[in-house]
Amino acid sequence: MQEEEVVLIVVTMIILGGMAVLYTAMSNRRALREMEHRERLAMIQRGLVPSPEMDPVGFEAAVAPPIEPIAPAGRADRWRSAGVVCIGLGLGLMVMLTFAAGEPGAGIGVGGAFAMLGATLLFNGAHLRSSEQPRMRMQPPVYRQAARPDPHSHVAAPPPPPER
Repeated sequence: MQEEEVVLIVVTMIILGGMAVLYTAMSNRRALREMEHRERLAMIQRGLVPSPEMDPVGFEAAVAPPIEPIAPAGRADRWRSAGVVCIGLGLGLMVMLTFAAGEPGAGIGVGGAFAMLGATLLFNGAHLRSSEQPRMRMQPPVYRQAARPDPHSHVAAPPPPPER
């Protein structure tokens, strides 16, 4: 067996193993969602009202506004992203040209140039990030607990106080 065949077999096995793990995870997630759906249908058929989520605290946290506003990507974020992409492209070119051309010098030269360009962009993004203004934080919302009547008493609960 030649070295290229061994590398090809190892890479193929890694890809097939990853696909098998991904299929198993997706299959388990589908089965879990199906069981949750059947549980909700059974509750509805028996006349029970299912809650929006089984975890009310988790539901409130999901609908609550974020503490920090979601801002569009700033200049520093774009420079950093471009740097990471160029470094990945450079390393990929380096590996591809080294093995395809059979000359490590050509791969390191071309791929290294792109990797250095990416490192420069990454450095520029880090430098811009330190000079940007800090973001403003939002105040968290105030939720009031609604008064619920006691199911065992026949006296109605007083209405909640008016909001100001």
